[in-house]
Order: sequence, then C-alpha cells, then structure tokens
Amino acid sequence: MKRTATLLVAAIALTACTSEPPPAGPVQHPDVKSLVAAVSKAANEKKTYRFTIAPPTTGGVTAPANGAVRLGDVPGIDATTKRPVQTGGAEQELRFVSTTKDTAFVKLPQVFGLPQDKPWVKLDRKDTDDFTNTMLGFHDVIYQQAVFTTYHLPVIGAGGELKLTAQTGDRTRYSIAVDYRKAYDTLTDENLRNEVKLALDQGVTGSVGEVELDGGGLPIRIKFSTQFQNALIVDEARFTDWGTEVQIAEPAANEISRRN
Repeated sequence: MKRTATLLVAAIALTACTSEPPPAGPVQHPDVKSLVAAVSKAANEKKTYRFTIAPPTTGGVTAPANGAVRLGDVPGIDATTKRPVQTGGAEQELRFVSTTKDTAFVKLPQVFGLPQDKPWVKLDRKDTDDFTNTMLGFHDVIYQQAVFTTYHLPVIGAGGELKLTAQTGDRTRYSIAVDYRKAYDTLTDENLRNEVKLALDQGVTGSVGEVELDGGGLPIRIKFSTQFQNALIVDEARFTDWGTEVQIAEPAANEISRRN
C-alpha cells in the first residue's frame, strides 16, 4: 500500500513537471484608453491590411468598398467601390488611390468618356468644383472607415466609454458608447473636431461602436451604429491579411487625363 501511494505521488509530480501550461487567453482591455493604445500599436506594427466595407442597413452615404491600406505618417489606400455617378444612373465602378493628404486619384468608368488608355483623373483638395468635391467626398467616406487609426480610434479614445466586453474563442468584442460632445471637447486635432462637429450640427450626439479583435489583438471588424432622425444607420468594416504585401502606388503619368 505504501509503495502504491509513493508511485502515485511520483506520477502526479511527473505529470506536473511535463504538462504544458494552458495557453493564455487574449488580453482584455479594461477601458477605451488601453484598448485604443493597444489596437493602434498592433496595427502600426503590421502596417498593411485589406478591408471590406458593407453598406449601411438603412440610410447613410457609404457604398460597398474593398481594397488595401498601408499605414505610415500618411496612410496610403487603394480602394474600389460601386455607386451611381449620374442622377438615376446605374452603379459604376470607381477606384481611388491616395498616398498624400492633399491629393487623390480616381479611375473613372467609360461613362465619363475618357480615353481608354487614360482613365485616371487627379483630385486636388485646393480645387472646389463640383466634380472634385463629389469624388473626394466618395474617397473620404471610404478612407474614414478603412483607415480606422485616423478617425474611429481617436474619436473612441476621446469620447468613448467601454460598456461591454465579450469573448468567443480567441476573439474579443468590445461595445463602446461614444459621446460626440465629449469627443469634440477632448480632441485636439482640428480636422477631427470639424468631422465631429458636422455630426453634432445635424443633431447626432453619439454612436455605439463595436471593435472585434482576433487573438493577436488586431481588428477583425469595426462597426458603428448611429441614430439619425428616425433611422438607425449601421456602418461596418472588416479587416484581413494583416502584414501581407500590398502595392499602393499612384497611376503612371501617361495614364492620367488632364482636367478641362
């Protein structure tokens, strides 16, 4: 009996020494400040990713879009979307590329009548004509959702309050109430303050945000739900292929049509 007990103790000790500890679960962030800091760090370390944007369930100005982003001092984006470009017209494909703050390029469909070998047009923010304003507006809506480090995360950090954390497998979902008045008062970047003020001026006081992270702390999905008048506008972007090689480059000069 004594020998059996000794063997049992030895077996338990051996198991304790050789068994690997259970894998650690994903880190859960206790507040928006730590969440924003960790997500920003993880995203900037990977630098590149691909995105897909779903249109809002009701209302809104977002159209379906997909493409790639390369983060840096000035993030670069290559995005394709489909939307009507003429009143009552069918959806047309538009492709946007930007690598600077002040300019972007759009590849236009044949309905615009450009030469087939020169389908690109340069958009400059110092121009204020209707075409430039409209096309840059389309670009900026995509950019705001796809390059979440420049808008969504700063606004969440400035005006957000963590309401719920849920974990499913290695994924963690954070639900955040975003107060736009608090964000406006806290933000120091004037461009971001102006974006938030546009919402406040239309009577939109806040949104509910969802940030879903994978086991490595990288965003899988960011969703914003906003009550505007009598409609709930839900915008959602998904992110994949973190750290993969992406090519984002302005079109060649001989592919760009001159503006009349």
